[in-house]
Amino acid sequence: MSYRVTIAYRQPTDPAAFDAYYRDTHLALAAQIPDVVRFTAGRADSPDGEQPYFYQLAEVVFDSREKALAALASPAGKAAADDIPNFADNGAAMFFSEEEVRVP
Repeated sequence: MSYRVTIAYRQPTDPAAFDAYYRDTHLALAAQIPDVVRFTAGRADSPDGEQPYFYQLAEVVFDSREKALAALASPAGKAAADDIPNFADNGAAMFFSEEEVRVP
């Protein structure tokens, strides 16, 4: 089973500034995190057209919990985590979970 770290970014004060910083700066830092199996990110949406609580969701997948924790504790992992307040002015939440079920 894989181990997933989900980062949920709250609605920023300036979405355009968030997008530019995330794309131009933060992704380069995140790309340096070791042992990442899969990284995906996308804008949060709501089926009823209301503004969702979270602005963007990112998912970082590792082969195991041990690899995830080691990667996040690495200099690159710390740099990426320490960078979040530079663009996510309303904060972010991190969720950790085993991938227990996978449907093709």
